[in-house]
Amino acid sequence: MISLLPLFAALTFTGGLSDSQVLQREAGGTAAPVVKGKVDAPGRLQSRVGTGPWTDVAALRAGDWEAKLPALPTGGPHAVSLRVIDAAGATVGEKSYRDIYVGDLWILAGQSNMVGRARIEEPYPRDPRVRLFSLQGEWQLAAHPLHEEPLPPGVTRPGHGPGLEFGRELARALNVPIGLIACAKGGTSMAQWSPDAGGTGRNALYANLLAQVRLAGGKVAGVLWYQGENDTGAEPSAVYRTKFREFVARLRADLGRPDLPFHYAQLGRLANEVQKFYAEWNVVREAQRTVEADLAPARLVATVDLENGDYIHLSRESQDRLGRRFAHAAQGRGGPRFADARWTSPNELRVRLSGVNGSLLAPGGRIFGFEVTTPPGQRRLVFFRTSLDAATGEIVFSANRDSASRTTPEELDLWYGRGHDPICTLTDALDLALPAFGPVRLPPRPAAPPRPAAPPAKK
Repeated sequence: MISLLPLFAALTFTGGLSDSQVLQREAGGTAAPVVKGKVDAPGRLQSRVGTGPWTDVAALRAGDWEAKLPALPTGGPHAVSLRVIDAAGATVGEKSYRDIYVGDLWILAGQSNMVGRARIEEPYPRDPRVRLFSLQGEWQLAAHPLHEEPLPPGVTRPGHGPGLEFGRELARALNVPIGLIACAKGGTSMAQWSPDAGGTGRNALYANLLAQVRLAGGKVAGVLWYQGENDTGAEPSAVYRTKFREFVARLRADLGRPDLPFHYAQLGRLANEVQKFYAEWNVVREAQRTVEADLAPARLVATVDLENGDYIHLSRESQDRLGRRFAHAAQGRGGPRFADARWTSPNELRVRLSGVNGSLLAPGGRIFGFEVTTPPGQRRLVFFRTSLDAATGEIVFSANRDSASRTTPEELDLWYGRGHDPICTLTDALDLALPAFGPVRLPPRPAAPPRPAAPPAKK
């Protein structure tokens, strides 16, 4: 936010700091804020932190000026005071800022599941180290809703998303302040987020994001993204992978950070009659999964196991679980990923996962969510049991013998979380879930040995 405060006719501070602000820390763990102003006559800019001594910062000429203040250490809150001294040593004007923090800033972008559509329930725990740069361009203590106007006392409405729990969890884990930059907008498509969209309103999402980052200080630690529901029609789903990769590359270039971490949620569940608009849900989910390696440093965060609060939006509890999963991603922790599949016999297929933290967990001991289809998509009932091998961490599928006796082995695809509303349960010890995947072509199944010939009938 640009703060305008005339301090006598001779001096105005025009920006650089704001109450409640989080400054992005540099590699050395400090941040040196840049402040701006205008003065009618030459003077000296001085600053101090808290009740410490005044320190000369810069000699100012008449007119507009800009100066870098002494670096602040990670943490806070810091109180920063500025004053301008004229040639005679008199104070021309003074300005103080309170609750200044140094930590990490994260962009929250995407559509409604990032905004949050779960109902807000108070009281909800706050952390004074977690601050929000709102859509109105103001720094404040982070509280639900992050992407809407503040609520009157006692009034509730949807607005509970993953951002606040992400900030609280990351601040606790890293012991640093966290700044959240609100940028998400419900019901928006990849085309509307295009850097080349231009226009205003929903067609200026990318420009608005860059403006928010600039007003928040210009530097960030990373991006959290949840979007894709509005791209599951036939045409947008076909180009989603390409458009998404281009979006991430452009954002990194425009922010001057080719290595900017970008962590994003995979689409969850759609529990409703499927309309043409949402027909290619599987295509977008698989595009999100397969593009992960191209986006490094980036981590896909799975949501297919989470409960919905309505037909398409996550519940309040699920939003908090997603926030904690995003916090793990920000700390460099992935989760289970499909690695490969192999037949160990005509009657057993084994699937190996990578990225598992601790051990795999399946509530109730049963594993749900896997399917086998032919390449055209026709379901095949190949397996009658799915289990975990505790010794190897592999998923073991026990196959029906009858389907292995074909003269010509059938081409088969493996899926996890196929369809719009699957039942999926696999997580690891950190509550990171296996992403939906498929179709993944299975290797040829070994032929079953011939059945022994029946002994000749006795005469």
